Amino acid sequence: MWSEPAHETMRRLGRLGLREFDVVLAPGHLWADELDTGARRDLLQALSREGMKIESLNLPALDFNLGSCLAEVRDHAVRNYAEALRLSADLGGRGVVVVPGRVSGLLPPKMEDTMSWLGDSIEALLHFADKTGQDLLLETHPLTAIPTAEAVAAFIETIGHPRLLVAYDVANAEFIGEDQVAALRRLKPILGQVHVSDAKRSSWKHDPAGLGTVNFGEVRATLGEIAFDGLAVVEVISSNAVADTEATVHALNG
Repeated sequence: MWSEPAHETMRRLGRLGLREFDVVLAPGHLWADELDTGARRDLLQALSREGMKIESLNLPALDFNLGSCLAEVRDHAVRNYAEALRLSADLGGRGVVVVPGRVSGLLPPKMEDTMSWLGDSIEALLHFADKTGQDLLLETHPLTAIPTAEAVAAFIETIGHPRLLVAYDVANAEFIGEDQVAALRRLKPILGQVHVSDAKRSSWKHDPAGLGTVNFGEVRATLGEIAFDGLAVVEVISSNAVADTEATVHALNG
């Protein structure tokens, strides 16, 4: 994402047999302000010719806090997520992965205040999701106010919008010690996407399969049990990304 355009990365990963992608948004890789209407149309046509598809877009969570105590920070995040929704629609995507805010582990605001701010931000984004025909995929993430499957599910059920779904991250779940089988069963009605990589309960990573303690056999069996028909995204963070992605694909299919 820091060294080449997303289309080139998708081509390289496409040689591994991967055809659908969750693309992280970054300047120089894929960024809304760098793509006018013609460039978006050309990219969509090129991907179609090559048999590839963008499933979703994913903004770097560190820069955009939908649960901030500062209204101007939340407004900035909503504007950028809204632009990501428009870009996803133009590129034939399904929606945008959303990290539901970030909270300090040292001295956070009151939980009820954070949840109110987050709720307002998500309600604003759902207006854009409806306009663009896109989904919001809330990612389970350890640095948010709703890090567990139960907390995300309760939040989504409170809002009750059909375009608000979950992107369940098994590595994030492993790090916080969550029972992933129970979590996936709980999320069945609202599960939109699954992010797959390895981690340990002692260290937060997104490693290739086999380097951590995620039980991928149980995860895969549970996805079959609940008849999940969405996309499972291999989300490996590595300095040797293509090879480690390939190793993870082989491990998961083995």
